[in-house]
Amino acid sequence: MNLIGRWIILTLAVWLSDVLIGGVSIADGVWNHLWVAALFGLANAIVGNIIRVVAFPALILTLGIFSIVVNAWMLMWVGSLSDALDVTGFWPAFGAGVIISLVSAILGRRMSNRD
Repeated sequence: MNLIGRWIILTLAVWLSDVLIGGVSIADGVWNHLWVAALFGLANAIVGNIIRVVAFPALILTLGIFSIVVNAWMLMWVGSLSDALDVTGFWPAFGAGVIISLVSAILGRRMSNRD
């Protein structure tokens, strides 16, 4: 249930970034949002963690803010892999990364407090 709950939170965060950020668009439909969230979560879990290990000094120096840049890169990469997601550049991806990070952190914390 924890995996499904996190997937739903990530889907909500991706949807919110689609609504709020002009340069990020996801094809209409719940399935497309679920698909993009699944791809983003998988990319972030595998490739994102490798990048975070390599970029550990930058993460320390920026007090973790560099992880938003990693999220932006992952979002741009997922956009290149999927026809359902269109990201027009780095700054829209960065804005979406901020929204995804904030929503995931806030709702993820609330979900873990309930357990």
